[in-house]
Amino acid sequence: YLVDLQHAVAPSTVHTMATVSASLVAPAQRIAARRQARPTAARGARIPLRVAAAASIAEIKGTGDLPAVKLTSADGCTATAYLFGGVVTSFTKPDGREVLYVRPDAVFDKSKPISGGLPHCWPQFGPGDIQVHGFARNVDWELTKKTEGSNPSIEMTLLPSDYTKKMWDNDFKVTQTITLGDGKLKATLKVCNTGDEAFTFTGSFHTYFAADIDEVAVTGLKGCKSLDRLKDEAGTVSGALTMSGPVDSCYYDVPSVINLAVGGGNSVAVESQGGWSDAVVWTPWTDMEACYKEFVCVENAACKEPVSVAAGGEWEASTILA
Repeated sequence: YLVDLQHAVAPSTVHTMATVSASLVAPAQRIAARRQARPTAARGARIPLRVAAAASIAEIKGTGDLPAVKLTSADGCTATAYLFGGVVTSFTKPDGREVLYVRPDAVFDKSKPISGGLPHCWPQFGPGDIQVHGFARNVDWELTKKTEGSNPSIEMTLLPSDYTKKMWDNDFKVTQTITLGDGKLKATLKVCNTGDEAFTFTGSFHTYFAADIDEVAVTGLKGCKSLDRLKDEAGTVSGALTMSGPVDSCYYDVPSVINLAVGGGNSVAVESQGGWSDAVVWTPWTDMEACYKEFVCVENAACKEPVSVAAGGEWEASTILA
């Protein structure tokens, strides 16, 4: 699986942001510290409920002093999104449980995409004519909207640049809206064709979930057609998916809700809305010896057939994690 193994160089953009301690948004370090503090098997143990803070949106400096935004909802959920890559790196439940995972080899210096969280694969899923998984996760997005309230939300926007035009010469406006609250995180990707000609794309939210790989079970895909990309074999899902070796598979025309057991009695409902018609499951297994036991990727995707967006047209899809 080629995601995050390409070291594409991205242009740097200077941002002026409010100064906040990087420890608030250092997911890789926070997860590493938690690993040292307790065994992996204990990660799913119940944690005393935290006292919910007032709902808020704070522009902060994250790991590597990268511009980031931290959202806190009235029910005590939190989320952190980095403007580089437009990637959500953390989503915690009211009980403090971290839903997402950032790999220990992730770097926060713009030399490559941030490895983990909820990154984009756009406008290309997997290998192809441009860099692996496209450029959206490898460039700076702009924070274009903040909506305060008990369920706060932000909008990040990506527009063409000389860097993107050299790879994919199309005019577009892409927004990602992150909404937090009611125990859920909702990420909505909207693609607008601002040019004079239609274009096509493939894509996904390449979501990394914190999990005990030995206890992972993916349900809700029974009967779906599949493609094992490692063996180049088509098939049909017969039941729950468990992990006992490397997996890189696509599943087509999937239902709107996929359930993921992550271990310790915990689970995540992965709901799709709009244009996400497919799903992807990935574990690198021992190709990432240092961390493969601690995460699994379950992705909402549009990868079976390219999506076509007419000139002046729009496409939208959402992922809801609950």
